[in-house]
This record gives sequence, C-alpha cells and structure tokens, in this order.
Amino acid sequence: MILDERKRQILESVIKDYVATAEPVGSRAVVRKHALNISAATVRNEMADLEDIGYLEQPHTSAGRIPSEKGFRYFVDCMMENENPTDEQIEVLRQFMNDSIQEWSDVVQVVGSFLSKVTNYASFIIVPSVKFSQFQSLQLIPIQEGQALVLVITDVGVIMHRKISIPKSINSQDLGVISDIFNRAFRGKKLTELQRSDLQILREELKIRRQVIEDSLEALDSLLDSPNDEKVIINGALNMLKEPEFKDLDKLSRILTLFGEDGSLKDILPEQIKDGVDIRIGQENTAEDIKEMSLVIAGYRTAGELGKIGLIGPVRMEYWKAAGTVESVLNIINEIFKNTTSDNKLFIK
Repeated sequence: MILDERKRQILESVIKDYVATAEPVGSRAVVRKHALNISAATVRNEMADLEDIGYLEQPHTSAGRIPSEKGFRYFVDCMMENENPTDEQIEVLRQFMNDSIQEWSDVVQVVGSFLSKVTNYASFIIVPSVKFSQFQSLQLIPIQEGQALVLVITDVGVIMHRKISIPKSINSQDLGVISDIFNRAFRGKKLTELQRSDLQILREELKIRRQVIEDSLEALDSLLDSPNDEKVIINGALNMLKEPEFKDLDKLSRILTLFGEDGSLKDILPEQIKDGVDIRIGQENTAEDIKEMSLVIAGYRTAGELGKIGLIGPVRMEYWKAAGTVESVLNIINEIFKNTTSDNKLFIK
C-alpha cells in the first residue's frame, strides 16, 4: 500500500522517535518534536489508520504506538535515505588502511572495528575460504623507499598482498629479477600441491639478494598454513548490552553465545543476499536465533569467493545509518581489490 505524504511523515516520526527512545510514541510528542502543522487529534487518527494497515502497533491500550516490522520494512523500502559516515570518518579509515594494511586479515580487522564503532552495533565479517588454484605469478612491487609489496596471483585473482622491507640497494629492476626467479620455479603449479620442500630448494639455490627472497618465501610459506575454512570476525558484541531489548539475561546469554561459538553466526546468516546492501528485519530472518534481531548485510568477492560484511542489532535499528555505513565500507573494500588487481597497488586512491 502506498501511503500519502501525511501518513509517511507520521510513520517516519514514530520510527525515528522509537529508535531513539525505545518507548512508545504518542500523538502529542509527534506534533511537538516534528513541527507538523496538524493537531494532535489528527495525528491520533492517522496513527490509528497506520495501525489498521499493520504499520504501527499499540503495546498497551493507553500507550502510544511503536513501529511494526511491516512498518519498518515499508520505511526501509519506500522512504529511507542512507546516512553515510562523515568525510572525516572515511578519511581516517582510508588513511589507517594505507598506513597499516599488510594482508587481507588486516583489512577485515580494521573494517570490523570501524563498522561497530560508527554504528554502535555488533559487526561481522565472513572471510571466505580460498580454494587454492593455479599459481600464476608472484610480483614484487616497490611502493616506497625501503618497502615492497608481495602480490601472489592465481587464476582467480590476487590471494595475498603483503608489505616487506627491502634494502635501499635493491631497485625495481632487482625486484623484477627476483620475481622472475619465483615465477620460473612455481608457475603452473597448484598451490595445494606446493610443498615446503619446493620452497627450501629455492632457498638453497639462491644466494644473492637473500633477505628480500627470504621475506618473499615467508609470505608464500604462510599460505601453506592458511586454513581452508571460512572465518568469522566479530566486533562490538558487547554493544548489545546497551540495548533495552536485550536486558533479559537469558536472551543476552543466547546472543553472546551465538557470537562466541566459532561458526555459529556464519551458519545462520543467509546464504543468498541481494546486490548492494541487503536488510533483513526480525521475522524475515529464517534462523530462529536471530528472529528478534535485524541484519544489514552485503557481499564482496575476493579470489573468486563470496564473503559477507554487515551489522546485527535490534529490530529497533537505525537502518539509515547502518545501511549507509555498510555501503561506504563495501565501496572501499571493492576499491582495494580493484586497485590491487588492476594497478598492482594496495593504496586506496
């Protein structure tokens, strides 16, 4: 059902006030706070109409109204404008990545922390397993004095980027020679078939430019220890303590157990998600454990595999802020992979 402008204004007012206070919203409060040029009696009538069509609920006879999940869904789909992080917040995130990132594991830690701090909800990142395929090349790219970037590239894309230190005497031509040595030794091999004995043979054969080669070999060596299972990184789980919906200790215990047990959250997230940012409100979640919560979730691709990032919180969520933050972070993640694969650079422009 399409709402007229007055009903839309009243629904938005009730949603914004209820999200802020966790208390039912009365008609007088709507008029007072939102400067609607109508009487409280008119607002009451409109709120009653919104209740009749299922967009508002009245928890007690004498109480004001609260949004229903159906009301939140209409707002998200038909009315909401995303609220993005500030330019200053985004710049801090980009700068921190440029200064600190060495590997994808660093990216997910930074992104997860950013999501939870900006929104005050719990964040999650699902890091997909990398199905190691055919080694194509190792590239050593000079990025600044005394540093180079190790890129390991397979037929599904970049699966590692790590900064290493290099002596000042090593120039870009030297790095190219070293890259060629690795590529002659490993090109065409399946990474799952690559043995540490192969790395040791190369160590023994190479005598010059020793330290750079050692660091590059260590980068490759660490791939052999990488688990093949998806990983779940959760930040801000204790933000749930701030929400009145989760003051019940049994309910809170179930949620924290969900966050704490390895793989539990991963198993109940939706397998298929929409392009862009997908919002699942309360009962729309198929898993029983999160039917009293909402998800704001998006997918990204790394090494040909689907990963997920997002936020989890109460149904009484600032969806506009959560969606805008997830969307902004997703754009930055996509920039990282685009710049790394097309420009052979990790830095975010």
